[in-house]
Amino acid sequence: LEISCHRIMAFFHVACMSTLITPLTAILQSRSCVVMSGIEGRIVPTGSAAPLPKVGVLALQGGFHAHLKALERQACVQGVEVRSADDLADVDALIVPGGESTAIGHGLVNSDLLEPVRQFAATNPVWGVCAGMILLADELSGSKAQPLIGGLKVSVVRNAFGRQINSRYSSLELSASAVQGRLGDSAYFIRAPLVASVEQDVEVLASLPGDASKVAAVRQGNLLATCFHPEISSDDSWLQYFLGEVAGFAPAHFTKPPEPTSVAPWYAIPSKDAEPDTAVKRAFAVFQQGGVIMDVTNGEQARIAEAAGAVAVMALERIPADIKRDGGVARMSDPAMIQEVMAATSLPVMAKSRIGHFYESKILEALQVDCIDESEVLTAADEAHHIDKRSFKIPFVCGAQDLGEALRRIAEGAAMIRLKGNAGTGNVIQAVRHARSVFSEVRQLCSLRDDEIFAYAKTLRVPVELVQQVRDAGRLPVVTFAAGGLATPADVALLMELGCDGVFVGSGIFKGENPAQRAAAMVAACTHYKDPLKVAEASTGLGKAMVGLLEHDTPASVAALLDQQLSGKELRSAENKIGGIDLTVAA
Repeated sequence: LEISCHRIMAFFHVACMSTLITPLTAILQSRSCVVMSGIEGRIVPTGSAAPLPKVGVLALQGGFHAHLKALERQACVQGVEVRSADDLADVDALIVPGGESTAIGHGLVNSDLLEPVRQFAATNPVWGVCAGMILLADELSGSKAQPLIGGLKVSVVRNAFGRQINSRYSSLELSASAVQGRLGDSAYFIRAPLVASVEQDVEVLASLPGDASKVAAVRQGNLLATCFHPEISSDDSWLQYFLGEVAGFAPAHFTKPPEPTSVAPWYAIPSKDAEPDTAVKRAFAVFQQGGVIMDVTNGEQARIAEAAGAVAVMALERIPADIKRDGGVARMSDPAMIQEVMAATSLPVMAKSRIGHFYESKILEALQVDCIDESEVLTAADEAHHIDKRSFKIPFVCGAQDLGEALRRIAEGAAMIRLKGNAGTGNVIQAVRHARSVFSEVRQLCSLRDDEIFAYAKTLRVPVELVQQVRDAGRLPVVTFAAGGLATPADVALLMELGCDGVFVGSGIFKGENPAQRAAAMVAACTHYKDPLKVAEASTGLGKAMVGLLEHDTPASVAALLDQQLSGKELRSAENKIGGIDLTVAA
């Protein structure tokens, strides 16, 4: 009997230990949940061992991370990335996130996903957010043709509020059913679309206050579309409406959204309908994530960038390779050129001003560019002071080589960080160095004790509150792109794999052969960096990349070479000998 008792106790001990060491994912996937029948409206228990319904988030480009974070807070669903048709076949509902609709559309086509998503949306629950609303629409009003999923019987106006300077955290006027459903009545509108017209079987859930014709949210059977962003507004009510009312999932419980400062856009919720503040400016960059921003010097190059799937363009008279080549003082570009680029593309347009030259930035803001790059690529105007970016209504991006420099620029008001690299060289070594520096320093900061962050903040010469925010969020509190020397699709994938949110590419496209094909390949590498085979396919047959500079090489002086009356192959050979730029490559 004593032996039997010992055996029984040992059995219970092993059973308890096996429960303790069961992986969390296995526990989550077997949680008890209920599913509401979309046809009969009945709540049907599925049992304690039933797998969780999977809600896919299209993860080609845009703010998909914020949706995945929000899904983690909901009981009885599992959020997963959708990057391929195989991923899509495994989900029960889909969210198409905010981002650049043209970039996501090109991504759908190039990933062979457009037709599978169309078929999925015909019968399954889909929520389109901002760019996702555009993609779900049957028709675009006043815009050129682009790839669309379709199915939603509405006409949508892209960028209905104008450029980024008009973005706001704004109020909504809810329909009676939306009020009854306790849906949120305010959210971020970031370069948002609006519904111009709806057909009879489309239900309007929200519009702009005082103007019912400006429709902001609609439902049509299994399709939901919003032009605003609840996922970054600390508001899960619209997600829960989608899961419960549209998809028929009934979560048993949910976790409250975290403090806004610890998740995108990493800032306190602004006052309703107020002038753009830090939160609105940081939110702009959230929807650039997973994308490529391309340097362009004219409208034709801007059109090439948009056709390739870029998320934005940087308008400048000379790309960095030419700035290095020509020497002299590099200044803000001619406003006429910037306006030409703005007129040529529907993408956000950025432009550069010199470090410390706040009046160049005032001019760029007056032109209503979407973002200003206070850039070390241009000749600095102030050797001691950067621009106070907090008073501007449009976001700034600034360069950084390490965590301290990044946080000092953020403290000045930067809404986006660009890891500097070495622009115009075609050599990725410094971009890698700066990425590893920033991300390793963030990891080091996250390991500090509470009483150690004060000395760390003093060492970095930044406010301790900002250091604490990085520690709480586990990352920089702004979107972080790589830049400087990326010349191949493999370079792009490398920086994405290291942890960047996206990349800037300039000279690497228009100083290599086949710029249109090369631009599309850079985008493909950014989208599919997790799949080396797809990056290999994108890299195939691109022709010669730009001539790169070794780290300590000096760029060629074109004037000196031309003084020697060199041209053609002789010019190319002379440039190559000193690591210069190849002028004969098609641009």
